[in-house]
Amino acid sequence: MADDQDTPEVAAIVSRIELWLDKHQNKLELDLTKDPIEFNRLTNTSFNGKASQVAITLGFKDENLTKNSSLDQFRSSFNYIALDRLPVPGLDGVPPQWNIYPQTPISSFSEGVTLDQYDPNTQILQLTIQTLFFAIYGSVPQQHRMACGPAPKGTYLQVRRDIQGLIKLHAKLDFN
Repeated sequence: MADDQDTPEVAAIVSRIELWLDKHQNKLELDLTKDPIEFNRLTNTSFNGKASQVAITLGFKDENLTKNSSLDQFRSSFNYIALDRLPVPGLDGVPPQWNIYPQTPISSFSEGVTLDQYDPNTQILQLTIQTLFFAIYGSVPQQHRMACGPAPKGTYLQVRRDIQGLIKLHAKLDFN
């Protein structure tokens, strides 16, 4: 929520986020299936996917997964997902220098993640993620951040609520 320490810009953005959450009944539904997101191999057991306003990591236990692995092999090896950055569709009127995204209470998790389908021909893994977010976070990236100091006034915000998340994802896995 906005408080006396907020700048007018932060107060306006917080108000827009609160209205968005009210309108959507504290639910965030994302369909990331229309254009599959390319997930590059980060390590032997993890893949990192990035797209506009999206950064997600998928972790597996088995180093030997290949493009020809079965859905059952992916399921039994699945370890975690990290939703590092996601968009908030329909949240309009936020100045472009602001990064706004939902936050999960823990950095990575496996509960609520379903691996629905895998096609070895396209290397697309289809997932459904049901999770809770505890806040919508916003910041203005700083050129020279102070390592141990607070962010400058007017460059940070957080709107805390219990937010139900439902995400459909098509991850195109690159095994190279």
